[in-house]
Amino acid sequence: MRKLLSNLYRLITGMRNCLYDAGMLPVRRADVPVVSIGNIEVGGTGKTPFTIALARELSARGYRPVIVTRGYKGRLKGIVHVRPDHDFRDVGDEALFMARTSGVPVVKSPDRFRGAMYARSGLKADLVLLDDGFQHRRCHRDLDIVLVSGDVSREALLPSGRLRESADSLRRADIIVYTKGSGGGGVTAELIPSSLLDGPGGTRDLSLLRGKRVLAVSGIARPDHFIRSLHELGARTEALTFRDHYAYTSRDIEKIKARAKDCDLIVTTEKDMVRMKPAWLDAKWLALKVEMCVTGMEGIIREIDDIVKGSGVPRQG
Repeated sequence: MRKLLSNLYRLITGMRNCLYDAGMLPVRRADVPVVSIGNIEVGGTGKTPFTIALARELSARGYRPVIVTRGYKGRLKGIVHVRPDHDFRDVGDEALFMARTSGVPVVKSPDRFRGAMYARSGLKADLVLLDDGFQHRRCHRDLDIVLVSGDVSREALLPSGRLRESADSLRRADIIVYTKGSGGGGVTAELIPSSLLDGPGGTRDLSLLRGKRVLAVSGIARPDHFIRSLHELGARTEALTFRDHYAYTSRDIEKIKARAKDCDLIVTTEKDMVRMKPAWLDAKWLALKVEMCVTGMEGIIREIDDIVKGSGVPRQG
């Protein structure tokens, strides 16, 4: 049955892409350059930290980028300028995480074209970073960056496998970034642990983990890299995983604390921590902060520079 559904899914996504390629489905161009960061796999490619790293780099070079994201599972409707003090249930955990850590404005908008237009008119963006935009073809993009974390040529489509569309669709990508040691040459990106964060936002050194008994708590798509990082930092790790985007409750936190009774520390991810109330977190709780290190970032920035210069949109920086 799963194989049958995957074949049906392949047919539907293939027909949709053909209609866009043939110009039979409309594509709308915003009045600002748009760079899409996306993937063809379901979660876990490093798309969010890559978007944050690119936003920071562009901002440091004098751009005023705005991240536009659909705000997955966020219950607020329409266009929302995401604030660091928003509730993740209203805007989505990834949107809130980016608003707190990227240093640039973040807009939640399921209609990415309208979100891009608002970024220009309301926030004076000179560049839009379209988070998870590869399949959102209704909004024209000037550069398509796609992250790949494995051998997608051997992976099946949903629901049998992890692909959102066929590996052949990578031909639409302008730049492919290989993450998590997936190889492929060209541009690569790697998540590097940088520090530990406590509940109030203080920073601790990674050496704190060495030799400690750690309960690793995560509700992300593919927690293997997170758990492996703790091992490599010297922690004696026991893992407790929840489904992706899991909304923790106070009862969950009490169960986690009971499970960690004999542990020295409870370590989670930054994205998980935005789904937890600060009052829940005692001194045992820490989050592993990671940074995305991108080889080939200079080449990406040069391409974006050329796109912006050719667009006629004045730089804000």
